[in-house]
Amino acid sequence: MIKYVGMKPRINIARLLLFGAVALILFGGVFALFYFMFRQRDTSLEYERAAIEANMDYTVSGDYLSYASDQALIQFHVNDVKKSTAIELKAPIDGYGVSNSITAVYSGSTLQLRNFDPLPLNGTIRGVACGRNYCAALRTNEVSGLDSIVVFTAAAQPLESTIDFSESKVVNFGFETSFNRELLWVICVNTQASLPVTTVRLYDFNNGGAMSYYPSFYDQSIEKVFFTEESVFLIGTEDIIRYSLDSSRERYRVGIYGKEVLDMATSATAVRFLLKPRSSGNEHTVYMLSLAEADSPSTTMLSLYSGENIVNAFLQDDGIRIVTRTRLISYTYAGRNSSDLELLYPADQAIELSEKTFLLVSGEDCYLAERKS
Repeated sequence: MIKYVGMKPRINIARLLLFGAVALILFGGVFALFYFMFRQRDTSLEYERAAIEANMDYTVSGDYLSYASDQALIQFHVNDVKKSTAIELKAPIDGYGVSNSITAVYSGSTLQLRNFDPLPLNGTIRGVACGRNYCAALRTNEVSGLDSIVVFTAAAQPLESTIDFSESKVVNFGFETSFNRELLWVICVNTQASLPVTTVRLYDFNNGGAMSYYPSFYDQSIEKVFFTEESVFLIGTEDIIRYSLDSSRERYRVGIYGKEVLDMATSATAVRFLLKPRSSGNEHTVYMLSLAEADSPSTTMLSLYSGENIVNAFLQDDGIRIVTRTRLISYTYAGRNSSDLELLYPADQAIELSEKTFLLVSGEDCYLAERKS
């Protein structure tokens, strides 16, 4: 037997490095697997079946989800079903308006505010909007075809003067009540000109109903109005136009041709708009547009691809939620995918109720789906 004394074993450096690399890859793979598993479990969905009729025209205001059903207006309290209510009329309901403090329904030429007797109006009521202290009803004269808006107090008392539209038709209107304001905004279209002309009016009911005009738009229709503390954003078919609320002066406009606005949210640094394509052939993509409240928009645009048709999407405090037929996908505002959860029930509709909860309509069933962290 030969014994070697004083000799050190050889070390194969290349093999050692190879083993180290393999170990690092395996460790990284295990870490990534565990991270993915626990990240997915970090946020889950809990479902509660709700006694809500499916596939209705829903409105969310405060803690209530409202919809008209046959001859009643149902107001479902999201957090306490015992607080849910119903307002009934003797005739089928044509429409309704709700806010945190006022609820109104109408049928034909009859308007009814909650807790008050029905109010007969001249003409056919075409819509109603509720604010904090006032309710506005749009009516059309059956003989002349002219539109006018009658404004009521929360105690169902009409104001002395009506708002008349001699050459225009009202296409949309509503109240803005944030920041202690009470503004009635009205979008009108003049159809007597050679081309349709869209105008926007604001009525300040903290200042006796004083009216502000905005310039006429010949090149596009105005579809929606969004407010911040300092600005009003007019959402057109071609552009988003920002005006200073105090001076009615246009600051800038940003083109959005081919897209429509789904949602809007503000932060300390930006105003964000969530958009989707108008064409039906691109229903798996949404866009998040960030604008500055300054003389220049400092525009940034983020595209988010879901891989399947999108049912609805919302902007929330901590990011973007996209509901597809089978999934709830969450993104940060930097565009990072933070979670991707499979829905227990396939979604036909998805209505945002709060930062954590949305109404999921699946076939004839409705569920309150709540994210748990």
